[in-house]
Amino acid sequence: MRTQILSTKLVALLAVSITSVLGGVGWAGDAYTVVELGALRQGGSTVGRHMDSTGGRVVGMSGVTHGSGMRAFVWSAPTGMRDLGTFLGGDYSEAFGVNDAGTVVGNSNLKETVRGFVWNAREGMRELSPLPGDFASRAFAINTSGQVAGFSSGKHGVHAVVWSAKFEVRSLGTLTGGNYSEAYAINNAGEVVGMSTSSSGTRPFLWTTRDGMVDLGILPGAESCKAVRINNVGQVVGSCTAGNGSHPFLWSKEGGMQSIGSLGGKEYAEALGINDSGEVVGASETSLGARAFLWTKARGVQDVNSLISPAHDVLLTQALHVNNRGQILAVGSFHHDATHDREANLEDETHAGPLHVFLLTPVKSVSSDMGAYHPDQAVEWSLPNSGGGLSDAAVNTMVQADPSASLTR
Repeated sequence: MRTQILSTKLVALLAVSITSVLGGVGWAGDAYTVVELGALRQGGSTVGRHMDSTGGRVVGMSGVTHGSGMRAFVWSAPTGMRDLGTFLGGDYSEAFGVNDAGTVVGNSNLKETVRGFVWNAREGMRELSPLPGDFASRAFAINTSGQVAGFSSGKHGVHAVVWSAKFEVRSLGTLTGGNYSEAYAINNAGEVVGMSTSSSGTRPFLWTTRDGMVDLGILPGAESCKAVRINNVGQVVGSCTAGNGSHPFLWSKEGGMQSIGSLGGKEYAEALGINDSGEVVGASETSLGARAFLWTKARGVQDVNSLISPAHDVLLTQALHVNNRGQILAVGSFHHDATHDREANLEDETHAGPLHVFLLTPVKSVSSDMGAYHPDQAVEWSLPNSGGGLSDAAVNTMVQADPSASLTR
């Protein structure tokens, strides 16, 4: 039975050029099962942000395409998609992180500001206060200890912060010479990554309790960089900008910063997630438009669409997270119409249709690990061979998967 398709208020517009695609793609086979996670409201869009280490819970936002009404959600296979609501007086929320205990973090507006939140099933949505004297906060990631990474803004400017499990807030400062910073991710050791201005420009940082905030460097020829994810062995991914383009990087203590390439596009590629095995996911421009990618040390950059059967009839434009089971959380659309060859706005649902969030599980994981997913569940949630959705698209302005573009009204 096909799941209900839901809606989301998009943070950014996606300009897409619709082209015919099937002739240029060589399919590698059914390496993954594909599950479309549904939505909170019929007829709009859904964007996933993160999942736990077993794929048992997924968080993101879902709601109407235009106007207020976007809501943070948590999804699980037994319960489906759950609306997490907003703060009192708010009409907008989004979830960015979840840990294995099922604690969710994200952001919600109030009447006059935005605050980060922590949510769990027992206590609901609780506020993460900004630094003393500030008026707003944002939360983007949570680790197994309940520490939360984000930023605080107000009269002191914008500064990366960490909240303890008891909601005590701590400023992480900035790089030398800087006056602005944001934190996007935290691992189970409490190591934090993000971006900060500095005397050398905008740079990615790694913060630890021992060393404080350290500049991770910059790719050759780049103008600025940001770090968006860190795994539990200390590897960091992010992207650097040069002109109008962006290029993904992988950083490690042993190898420093290295470019991981793209799917062939010259202007846009961005790394968005990494697991403890060092597998990286993100989005890349191609000759056929934006595509979700998977990078491994052995195989380099692969189009995730080439790893699933065309019978699924989906087009995946961004891969946002990969967990230690190898499951990939991706955003895309149903790909029933590949005949248009003109520019269309993704919010023009006549030609584009709503966004959907998909959970991809390696076939070997489905057959060998019967914990979170079962083959019969994959059949029950099977994707239709046709449906309202996006043609093959070249995404010129991507839905911002990284937290730095969140809650733009």
